[in-house]
Amino acid sequence: MKPFRPPARGFSLIEMVAAFLVFALGIGVLMQTLAASMHSARQSSDYTMAALRAQSLLDTVGIGEPIQPGQSSGNFDEGYTWQMNIQQVDPSAVESQLQSVVGAGNSNTPPPNQTSAGNAGIGGGMQNGQLDLYQVDLTVSWGGRFGNQPRTAVFSTLRTVNSDLTKNGVHMPAPRFGGGAK
Repeated sequence: MKPFRPPARGFSLIEMVAAFLVFALGIGVLMQTLAASMHSARQSSDYTMAALRAQSLLDTVGIGEPIQPGQSSGNFDEGYTWQMNIQQVDPSAVESQLQSVVGAGNSNTPPPNQTSAGNAGIGGGMQNGQLDLYQVDLTVSWGGRFGNQPRTAVFSTLRTVNSDLTKNGVHMPAPRFGGGAK
């Protein structure tokens, strides 16, 4: 006699359909996650390119020609456009805002129309020199093609110019802080 063996049993059709359904759901979730991460990476790349273009444009403001209040606009390559608004700001208003943030009673603050050597960034400092302060707002826009929503990024900075030098027909921007030679 032959020894007893249970009959060979495979997977039923319902078990196969259930396994395929679980596999399909897993692949679907994975594909959605991958698509969302690719979209985020593309958006991050676009914002990085906008920031680099904005930095290159803002670095040239006040270099080569005097800063003038007003608006200007233009195009970068690859569908990026920019709009710049420059307005003169009252330095005493900014100083009072900074003092309110930092706290009153800071004895290291120079008088309003006098800049210390440490703040001026040059050897003996500028005594009784008047600095003009300008706020530069730059808006970079891109996208909006093929039904996509247009994207924008806004960048703001302050620039100073020694008004005594500009009034005498010579343009010399105020020293920049940070960076320095290595």
